Amino acid sequence: MEVQSLTEQLLFITVRITTLTEDGRAGSGTGFLLSEDDPQGGTSLLVVTNKHVVAGAATVRMHFLAAAGDSPELGQERVLVSKSQQFVGHPDPEIDIAMIGVGGALDKLAETGMPAFFRSVSTSMCATSEALRDFEPIEPVTFIGYPNGLYDSTSLLPIVRQGHAATAMDVDYEGKPTFLIDASVFPGSSGSPVFLVPRPSAPDKYGNVTIGGPARPPLLLGVVAAVHQRQVPVLQTNASGGVPFVYDLIDLGVVYKARSIHALASQLISGGVLAP
Repeated sequence: MEVQSLTEQLLFITVRITTLTEDGRAGSGTGFLLSEDDPQGGTSLLVVTNKHVVAGAATVRMHFLAAAGDSPELGQERVLVSKSQQFVGHPDPEIDIAMIGVGGALDKLAETGMPAFFRSVSTSMCATSEALRDFEPIEPVTFIGYPNGLYDSTSLLPIVRQGHAATAMDVDYEGKPTFLIDASVFPGSSGSPVFLVPRPSAPDKYGNVTIGGPARPPLLLGVVAAVHQRQVPVLQTNASGGVPFVYDLIDLGVVYKARSIHALASQLISGGVLAP
């Protein structure tokens, strides 16, 4: 598979995360690769996910695709193993973002002849208030990950889903650094990056259309962390006892904004506390 266009590259920025607790309970989620310039003039590489994806896990496995030269080796993987304590969470307990440095570990894999193939999101792609001014407050969004742990088991590629912003992207929902998306978000989607992918030759909010010009790069809007649910009563023939309920997803996902991702990445790198 050739990986040339911006859209093709988005397929290789995610990492499937699987977890195992001391008592044998398994979990899964999504992470994605973020690159940030460091004070030494180099680039640090981080895996971004949610705190709740890795919380309480004795073992956290991050599954990457293998590389064959400059191309992905579909169907083959490389795995990094860590502990939940090695992830650094956002200092605000209400912001569900966690990160771990993986650059050194990926370099070691390459040195042993087992390189991983990946692409990363630069922090320069993080949506700022200024960048969002060129777009409508409600726009189509694309998010990538492993809903319910689902992925293409033959190629190991992730699942790409789309929806649209359900609240204004440039307004903090409920006073927090979040906005909502109207999309099918399921467990396992936690940690999925959310992008605004400008369409070629589509007009901007001012009516300007560029034909034949360079494609505008995707904007990282944030990371999926949760989905709203509702209680639904379960019908039963036996009227004795209380009415049982099940929880039904209502397709409104909670996204923590990219500015919180960028702030945590900058703090980790400047503070020199990246996990190896």
